[in-house]
Amino acid sequence: MMSIASHLSAFLAACSATVAALPSQVANIRSLDFSIPSALISSHLYGAPDNNFSCKSSRNPVVMLHGLSADREVDLNLLQYELNSRGYCTFSQTYGAHVIPQWIGGLDDMTKSAVQIADFIREVKEKTGASKVDIVGHSEGGVQSIYVPMTQPGIADIVEHVVALGPAIHGATYFGFTDLWYIGGSVTRVLVGEVVDLLGCPACEQLAPDGLVTNQFAASKKIAQDGNKVTVITSSHDTLVPQAVSKIDESAVKNVVVQTTCPDDKVGHAGLAWDKSVWRLIVNALEETDEEVYPCEQGLRF
Repeated sequence: MMSIASHLSAFLAACSATVAALPSQVANIRSLDFSIPSALISSHLYGAPDNNFSCKSSRNPVVMLHGLSADREVDLNLLQYELNSRGYCTFSQTYGAHVIPQWIGGLDDMTKSAVQIADFIREVKEKTGASKVDIVGHSEGGVQSIYVPMTQPGIADIVEHVVALGPAIHGATYFGFTDLWYIGGSVTRVLVGEVVDLLGCPACEQLAPDGLVTNQFAASKKIAQDGNKVTVITSSHDTLVPQAVSKIDESAVKNVVVQTTCPDDKVGHAGLAWDKSVWRLIVNALEETDEEVYPCEQGLRF
């Protein structure tokens, strides 16, 4: 049987022709087809479980938060199926999407997305009858898993476990691109903000060094809220969001590095969502154990 990493590599190769065509299409944005690509829909890697609010479990329901430019049908969807098989009730939504295209999430203003996510967490709690809800988020979703309890009224009180995969708490550098953006000081910063807004990704600006959300974290006396059991999972091979960018130096936060348990796994930032070395750490965080739930594997390096 092929590993998840092998399946994903094959899928990305199949989509390469579509991706290569994008630059020429961008020149005339009106000609772009915003429908979901058939290569994506037809892949067995696409699709998330339905939100079954009648699901019953002895464990807290888990809200899954996808990353930047992803949606509920990709990113954490395979983990969602796996958690279902372990008896968890899981729930997800696409947050932060524009009206067109609605299938690309996480791009909109993160403060608006936080309200949207908070409403969904409340809905999950109310409809399932659970006393507490857990959150698992990847990349921007990892940021939101911590940001929402910090900023949205009453959410910290109904959340127990928070598991954040590679969250850019202290500002994402995006392979050094933002270093160039910010060299010019405030003038460059304003220009970049306008360009990013024009392209439809306020979240990109807000996640950057000195971005709105990054500054809110920096100004907060406490990032992890009382009563929330927060675990931050990082990889020493993550070049997009380095460990130091994700680490929360607070006594209530458990910062876990993939290579501590799986030293040969060179998983990168995107690969955190699909790597069973990481899934083990997620289950450990949710169940407050240290069992070897899954064997180590070699995750995707990007």
